[in-house]
Amino acid sequence: MVTAPTSPTAEDFRAAMAEVPQIVHTASGPFEYAERGHGEAILSIHGSQGGWDQGLVAAEHLRLNGYRIIAPSRPGYLGTPLSTGRTFAQQGDALAALLDALEIERIHVIAVSGGGPAAYELAARHGRRISKLVQVDAVCLTDHGPSAIAQAGAQAAAQDFLLKAVIWLLRHATKPTLTTLLRSFGTYTRRAASERAAVLAALPGRTAWLEATLAASLGVARRRQGMRNDFTVSTPAPLERITCPTLIVHGRSDKVVPPTHADHAHEHIAGSELYWMDGSHLAFFLEAADTAPAYVAHWFRDSR
Repeated sequence: MVTAPTSPTAEDFRAAMAEVPQIVHTASGPFEYAERGHGEAILSIHGSQGGWDQGLVAAEHLRLNGYRIIAPSRPGYLGTPLSTGRTFAQQGDALAALLDALEIERIHVIAVSGGGPAAYELAARHGRRISKLVQVDAVCLTDHGPSAIAQAGAQAAAQDFLLKAVIWLLRHATKPTLTTLLRSFGTYTRRAASERAAVLAALPGRTAWLEATLAASLGVARRRQGMRNDFTVSTPAPLERITCPTLIVHGRSDKVVPPTHADHAHEHIAGSELYWMDGSHLAFFLEAADTAPAYVAHWFRDSR
């Protein structure tokens, strides 16, 4: 089993969300971002209904292991206007413009879920700027449009009171809440979800990362425009043009972004590595939280 030296705690996640973002003016338009940590820089690109806060939370395990995390709010989210980049190709260019404004020549990149298309575009269109790329449960087949499950989940999550209710239930009715979430985000039977939820609920602190991710999605009104923009059909990134070392991490039971997305990316990116997690769309933060983040941390450090 691969292990990382340090794993984040609930206190680490709270500190990440307490950071103060700033706006930088780029060639593509205003861009909000926050940063945390010291060392080699990693650009953390959030998923749908995210922002700089979700980006910091997603990469907190990397900060604790010696990296400087730069987390932008993608166009349409929080303080970054949609005009900075409506299409995913434009978002890739805007991220490159952000690097210019921050005077960063080359950087590692990690992207999660709905942040996948922008990260793939960045790597395909500005390859010399990206030293290594990690995609976690990431969308790449954008021409297929959003799945019914993804749309329904986004609509349900797009209300603060529902998110707050789920966070409360995770703390006070952990096993049944995890069972419901696992079935919603993964291809589990009711029995399998219940059994896995029981194991996870018995592990101290296991839900802290998931709770923080949900908390970093609150303030829905300031994220809705970006989320709606994410759920549009667009031309997929030219994956064949990506030449940097690429690690694709995906849950085998992911029902929100099906494993076909990972298979497709792996097939079209020369030399890419595909790492399967035994779990749902929540696996990186929940079912596989003791193994997958550690693998990513080691991969950033050791891969060539």
